[in-house]
Amino acid sequence: MAKRNGKPTKNENYQFQKLKMCKKCQRYSVLKDPICPVCGKYYKKVDQLVRKSVMKRFILEAIWILTVTGLAVLFAPTAQTIYYLAGGVMFCISYIIVTSIFLKSEYHYQLKKRLRKDLRKIQAGIRFESNLAKEAESEGQLEAAYEKLCEIGDFVYSDEVKIRQVIVLNKLPLRSGVEPELERLIPSSYDKNFVKYALKVLKKNRARFTKRCITYFIRNREKIMIDFGEDALIAIADTALRMKLYILEFSSFIEEFLPDLPKERIQRLCSIILANPDLDWGSLKVRTIELIGRKYRNDPDFKRFLVNERIISRA
Repeated sequence: MAKRNGKPTKNENYQFQKLKMCKKCQRYSVLKDPICPVCGKYYKKVDQLVRKSVMKRFILEAIWILTVTGLAVLFAPTAQTIYYLAGGVMFCISYIIVTSIFLKSEYHYQLKKRLRKDLRKIQAGIRFESNLAKEAESEGQLEAAYEKLCEIGDFVYSDEVKIRQVIVLNKLPLRSGVEPELERLIPSSYDKNFVKYALKVLKKNRARFTKRCITYFIRNREKIMIDFGEDALIAIADTALRMKLYILEFSSFIEEFLPDLPKERIQRLCSIILANPDLDWGSLKVRTIELIGRKYRNDPDFKRFLVNERIISRA
């Protein structure tokens, strides 16, 4: 499954701009489909509807002011016509200037008012579309179901939506040449489905594992140990060796699984420690030296590291 941007499009600077409404059904939608599946009418952007409503009221008020001004000029004494006209024009100009200053604030006020008023309708619309995704999943249309859930997830930030996406992704194969999604789907609490998916991603592309992902595994390590065994945590410790910053951040976690890491990962760790002698590696460096002395004492691949440590110790 392709990596999704998750950001608003060029014409959508805010998440609420994704919200659409069918004027006939009075049903809200956050999906990309332009047509209502119930009545077949085109959706209207909610922010555009509110903007049109505000502008319509502004125009009507301006027409009313011009009408009153025109009537005042029409029925004014001939000698005072010029004064009535000048006063009316000044009032119209002042009204337009003041209104234009507060027009944006009025638009946001009316938008918030409408969203609060129609909150239950919005929730009902999202539930309706969530059921559409569920139907697509049950019919085997996994890609379509995932896309719908992603669009809902771009608007609704909840673990429930994230986990539903993960469940669908676990049924889909990871495509070669396509970056899988991961960090966006991290839930706030432990979920077995997410861990299963994350481990699947790890086998394909360890570069997708960020600091947040590693932290999630460490925070839920006891439950992961029960559900997936120690190998899952060893794989995360292995992944943490990918970057120097991660090694420093998760040194105690790496140290715990150091004896279980493959030789090439220990070599990488030694190379990083050797290349950065000024950094405080703490007990991780000590345990690494002990491991090499015990397990790789006669291995020529570690000779450079051991010689360097002897020189430092003598100095």
